[in-house]
Amino acid sequence: MYDAAALVGDALREMQRRDGAVPRRRPTSRPAPTCWWAGRSASEPPRLFHVYAQGNFIEATDDTPYFQLGESKYGKPILDRVVSMATPQKEAAKCVLISFDSTMKSNISVGLPIDLLWYPRDSLRVGLQHRIREGDPYFTMLRSRWGGGLRRVFSELPDPDWLE
Repeated sequence: MYDAAALVGDALREMQRRDGAVPRRRPTSRPAPTCWWAGRSASEPPRLFHVYAQGNFIEATDDTPYFQLGESKYGKPILDRVVSMATPQKEAAKCVLISFDSTMKSNISVGLPIDLLWYPRDSLRVGLQHRIREGDPYFTMLRSRWGGGLRRVFSELPDPDWLE
């Protein structure tokens, strides 16, 4: 799998060398090809790689069991505190949605819909595909309870005794 990820990275570099720079859409933004490479070989465990436009890549590990595309500074701390290799599917999905909600709260350029896709291990097929749109009952409830819970926990924390 590592060798295959390296081949994908080499192909991305070659494409950019051959075709030149990607045209700019806006003066400050340039689209960049990126992809995820995942699977297993023979008796190896499943592996996941994030291949960047430059052709370099990183692998998901026990310490970093997920990848996040796009805006990451607002929701990533939530994922870092909760998600591990042992996190059950339903809890991971809940955490991802809370992470998205936190990002949407802090960055108006991020919004619904959210598309969730889940591949069960060794299934070779999509196990779950779900789109969350505006007004989704579960996401609305999660957003409300998460926000209220944060405010409640914050109000329960003691004030610093060194600040008068």
